[in-house]
Amino acid sequence: MTTARARSLLIAAALVVLFAMAFTLSTGGAPAQATSSPKATPSPSATPSRAATPAPTPTPTPAPRASPTPTPTPDTAPDAAPTPDAVQPVVSSAGFTHPGVFDSLESLETSRKHVLAGDKPWITIFQQLVSSSYISRDAPDFTQFTPANATNPLTQRCGLKNSAGCVTYCGSFSIPDVGCTDARLDARAVYAQALMYWYTGNAGYAQRAIAILNAYAKHFKGNTGSNGPLMTAWIGETMLRGAEILRYTYVPDEGDQAFDVDGFSEMLRTVAVPTLSTFDYGPYNGNWKLSAADSLINTAVFLDDRELYDRALTMWREAVPAYIYVSRDGRLPAAPVTAAGLYQNQTDLTCFWLANKVGDCQTDPKADPHVVMQNGQAQESCRDFGHTALGLGATINAAETASIQGDDLYSEQQHRIMSGVLYAVQISQTYEESGWPRGFCGGASDLTTNLSLANLAADVAYNAYAVREDFSFSTIKIPGYRATYPDNDPLAAFIATKRTTSNPVGDVSAWEGLTHHLADKPVEPIKYTEQAPTPTPTLSPIVSASPTAAGAHDAALNLAIPITAATAITAVATAAGVLVIRRVRRRD
Repeated sequence: MTTARARSLLIAAALVVLFAMAFTLSTGGAPAQATSSPKATPSPSATPSRAATPAPTPTPTPAPRASPTPTPTPDTAPDAAPTPDAVQPVVSSAGFTHPGVFDSLESLETSRKHVLAGDKPWITIFQQLVSSSYISRDAPDFTQFTPANATNPLTQRCGLKNSAGCVTYCGSFSIPDVGCTDARLDARAVYAQALMYWYTGNAGYAQRAIAILNAYAKHFKGNTGSNGPLMTAWIGETMLRGAEILRYTYVPDEGDQAFDVDGFSEMLRTVAVPTLSTFDYGPYNGNWKLSAADSLINTAVFLDDRELYDRALTMWREAVPAYIYVSRDGRLPAAPVTAAGLYQNQTDLTCFWLANKVGDCQTDPKADPHVVMQNGQAQESCRDFGHTALGLGATINAAETASIQGDDLYSEQQHRIMSGVLYAVQISQTYEESGWPRGFCGGASDLTTNLSLANLAADVAYNAYAVREDFSFSTIKIPGYRATYPDNDPLAAFIATKRTTSNPVGDVSAWEGLTHHLADKPVEPIKYTEQAPTPTPTLSPIVSASPTAAGAHDAALNLAIPITAATAITAVATAAGVLVIRRVRRRD
């Protein structure tokens, strides 16, 4: 090639590069190595709307490394663009692995790879998260709560200026509801926004979640009313998942709001721990104590408190045998551990499990109905399957957190947990065709037929046993049932029909199909290619001009790597006479 011809080609290539760059900028394409993203800066004080619009959607970058307590070794190149590989688990001086409340770093990384690849059901549940109102929920002003020193909680309202702090006042089934629904939504919002930060790298979500957490650290003084102890458990089950993720994966930029870990920890010690560790949950339906155990395990891990963690494990070990019956227990299930001394005789315990729905349990005094429980039946199965799912979900979620910390609660109660899950999902999938099992609940007639099992942590249980340990969820015998399932796996069938297109979001389980679906199954490594990969998926966000502009809504994930950049690189290489095919690796 002559010098003149080479020079001509170089000039032509340069024009192609300039055109490609101009086209990329004009169409809003973002450089693949962008080192920062637009951030929302939500105020911890109230805004007129609790559903404000989040930050403008960035081209996602992997979540930056956090600076937890104890502080990990600093990055060698702190100014470099962070990658997922830069986020490493932290083991504290107390021996806890962080992040380690329900979501491990490994499960988060696995799910993120699936989202980036556009795999189903992960991307489907992610899109459900994107469209939820939780990701745009702002910090509370506590005007729906009541002052901690209120003389009439039904009429007095709290606020950010109340020096006594703010509490909820919650009756049975949240009647009355003074701040109860708001607190539950705040807890879910923290988790949702932490997940959004992890999957998109948009620090605006982290900032919004931190605003909620810091508001609770400063103003929240607890839950009162008859359902107060259960509310305390529920808040800790979901809010602490998000708090843990942010604490160990996010570092705010200079000028951004930092997570007040000390203040939030003090709130947990003074507000949550006394209730969770001293309230006698035994006399109540079993989902209460199981949620309390799950919440206390979460709290202990966040606080790096080994003594508290051991107490929480003891609570779980007391509660699970008293909640799920297996045939090897004999005629009667285990009685709940309670200082009140209730349900310790045969008649009271049997009627407790039957929810007092048979005639012998409705007399005064009660008579023994002589009903034999069925293998896998839960203490609340006769009450309804919604509460049963709460109890089973809390059982599984607590075991998941413990497994991250090296304690195999799953193995301790494998037969009991798997039987309880199978009993619930088999009835849920068979009732419409075959009705209740033969002899179910002693033939009680006023049984609730809502069998949705919304809070059952189905994906978490399946991953723990079937994927991680290769145990089969084979059909168990239920009197009067002959139903069959694909591959003789009722739980896999339940997940395929009930969990792959959407996930229920509740007080115990939320977005588990995103975070835990096949979480321990190896992911195919991302392959190097000789051209830029086709971006999958590509969501088209509606970008807000302001983090608080009313009415705007963002879709969170834009994974486009501009093809024009690859074209420009090829043109330059060709003009120089040396074809350089750069290997482009999709960021994960």
